[in-house]
Amino acid sequence: MMRMQGMTPASMMAMLDACIAMCQTCMDECMEHADDSDVCRMCAQSCQACMDACMAVRDMLRKAA
Repeated sequence: MMRMQGMTPASMMAMLDACIAMCQTCMDECMEHADDSDVCRMCAQSCQACMDACMAVRDMLRKAA
């Protein structure tokens, strides 16, 4: 996505949506164990950060369209 050569807006949005969905699923699972595991807590925080970044890029692409 960084090069954007050959990428269509639809394919970039699909990749972002897939990343957001994967992060959400991982974060939800890790949050179930976050109270008992520092690793799961850190994983959930990382997933949230990744999800937030993907949402920000998706929002920028929507505004640019």
